[in-house]
Amino acid sequence: MAKLYVFGIGGTGARVLRSFTMLMAAGVNIGVDEIVPIVIDPDASNADLTRTVTLMNNYRSIRSSLSFSDSNESIFFRKELSQILVNYTLCVKDTDDKTFQQFIDLPSMDKTSQAMMRMFFSEKNLASSMNVGFKGNPNVGSVVLNQIVDSEDFQTFANNFDSGDKIFIISSIFGGTGASGFPLLLKTLRTGTNFPNHDIINHAEIGAISILPYFKLDKDEQSEIDSSTFISKTKSALAYYENNIIKNNSIDALYFLADDVANTYENHEGGIAQQNDAHLIEFLAATAIVDFSNKQHQNTTNKELGLKDLVDSVTFDSFYDNQNRLLYAPLTEFLMMANCLDHKFDYYSSKSFNANNDNFRELYSSSFMSDLRNFVILFIDWLAEMKNNKRSLDLFNLNANDKPFDIVTGRKSKKIISLKSDYDLVTDRLNTAVKKCQSKEDKDKFLEMFYIAMTRLFNEKINS
Repeated sequence: MAKLYVFGIGGTGARVLRSFTMLMAAGVNIGVDEIVPIVIDPDASNADLTRTVTLMNNYRSIRSSLSFSDSNESIFFRKELSQILVNYTLCVKDTDDKTFQQFIDLPSMDKTSQAMMRMFFSEKNLASSMNVGFKGNPNVGSVVLNQIVDSEDFQTFANNFDSGDKIFIISSIFGGTGASGFPLLLKTLRTGTNFPNHDIINHAEIGAISILPYFKLDKDEQSEIDSSTFISKTKSALAYYENNIIKNNSIDALYFLADDVANTYENHEGGIAQQNDAHLIEFLAATAIVDFSNKQHQNTTNKELGLKDLVDSVTFDSFYDNQNRLLYAPLTEFLMMANCLDHKFDYYSSKSFNANNDNFRELYSSSFMSDLRNFVILFIDWLAEMKNNKRSLDLFNLNANDKPFDIVTGRKSKKIISLKSDYDLVTDRLNTAVKKCQSKEDKDKFLEMFYIAMTRLFNEKINS
């Protein structure tokens, strides 16, 4: 069974993995059965990272309770999300409680070498703490991340890699960790020989997305990160990628993504304060992973992700047909289930719900149900963050309340011939669906029931 290893580098990598995990949960079509996320970020306390790790653990806890027989129709949580490293994170050695000059052992160098180091690195660079990443300094990141291949975690990744597996790399091009980590990681994967299965990995299909500036930071004289330098850093990095990656055919598919409508965030160099709301760009970057995993590539294919209409509020109507086919049904059906479990849980967990007769007796008080309800609330929160961000991803009405079919932005639900409406109709379709489920275990049957019912309701009431 082929696997897709997804390397998320830096804070942007973690945020894209958050969106990708949501797409996996909804059952968006991914061309492999097993995903192996690996995060590269020396800032272990980065709130963007810890939030994503918590979400992926939540996903794995739900998935581990499901068996998915061949006759089970549900696509919710169907893909395996595997963990081969602690907290999914490839540990960057010797960065804890060290400044950069301690990392390179500057005091032990001779005077000539010290002078050279001070030419290449500012005093701020040399004094900066490695605990919170590279603070927009790819020159620092290039030195530190160059030793990734020597880590035990990288050896673990290489040992697990099999013929036919794919690799995808997520990074930003305008910061420190992503801008330095991507070319170094790619070079190691393509030319390195000091790790197991290197010949298989050297010739594996590799894709990547390089995310150009899509947000700004408040001006802070005390911070080493200055968003006014993002564009100049991006131009330099693009020139380097052109000459050292694209022309060399080092990668099979390289995606680029940016936005000129930029929200401004508080300037946090890292740590527990660095937690940004989900963003359209991260959502689109996650769809690039899906695109790559579903296709075969030869030589270097450059791709730009685009929308039909560049408007302040992006809806499903802004997507091209391929994106609509990929996203519309699974995201809508998953949200319909999420709304049931969030807003109507008291009813659906009660004896009044006919589908509970002879089914799900112990399920509603189980840890599985607690994990599932927690996940769907995080899913709704994720959609709300993107809806309220700039540029807005406004796919759904998140305040539909007792109108479960009035949830897609800009689209009216269809009328059908039925004596039932709203949640009475949802209940009727769930009662019918449970009789069609082929699953034996309650947890599998519960999700299959919702998938069958939501798919039918989507086609009856929403799809046009």
